[in-house]
Amino acid sequence: MLFRSQLPDDSAALKQLLAYMQSKVEVLEEENALLRQRLFGRKSEQSADSTTSQLALFDEAESIAAPATDDSEEDVVGPAKRRGKRKPLSADLLRIEVIHDLPEHELTCACGCRKHAIGEQTSEQLDIVPMQIRVIKHIRKVYGCRGCETAPVTADKPAQLIEKSMASPSVLAMLLTTKYVDGLPLHRFEKVLGRHGIDLPRQTLARWVIQCSEHFQPLLNLMRDRLLESPVIHCDETGRGRNGSHLPPPAQIRTCRITAYGSCLGF
Repeated sequence: MLFRSQLPDDSAALKQLLAYMQSKVEVLEEENALLRQRLFGRKSEQSADSTTSQLALFDEAESIAAPATDDSEEDVVGPAKRRGKRKPLSADLLRIEVIHDLPEHELTCACGCRKHAIGEQTSEQLDIVPMQIRVIKHIRKVYGCRGCETAPVTADKPAQLIEKSMASPSVLAMLLTTKYVDGLPLHRFEKVLGRHGIDLPRQTLARWVIQCSEHFQPLLNLMRDRLLESPVIHCDETGRGRNGSHLPPPAQIRTCRITAYGSCLGF
């Protein structure tokens, strides 16, 4: 660094010093750009930018040292990637046999004899039955005695997780699975039900989720107590996006975390 008192008085010397400092600034700018590219640029393309003079020097040296190639040389094509072996479908799945037979007019050979089966070829195809929605109608029989005036007796109905609710246990199980296992928001599950002609607003679905959590709280407390008895606890805090359309734009997309805990057996 030069101070003002150290600058020469001659104008020619000042011009020479200015030219030297300018060239040094250009070199420093190129080095800074190269370092920023290596630090913040994509790792696979660190040396893709050859606009600076520093990188151009290496390109020039490589172009001089590289021998001339024949344009007629054919490119070497590697072997095509083979597909992995397809895994068989689980043996626990329900199998429905569909038999494909020849039409009647093809069962007679050209010689006049009738063909007979000598074997078969089998292939399996995965089939998914769409969600089936039905209504369970509970009919409780009421009995009374004609000989006396005792109060009538009504048959009991199985206990429900949410009393006086139209949600069956299977609906609640699917609701909790799609929300917490599959990560499906309630407004999307509302649309899934809407495609099947079921009008269930997301507010009702949210209320069912809250009521289920209240019923499961004693079980969760017991699981927590058993978990704290373990000397080692594993934790998984995988984040998931949460839709907050009612919030201002910067906070509409938030990340929520569903923490899963697990203990070690054998301690």
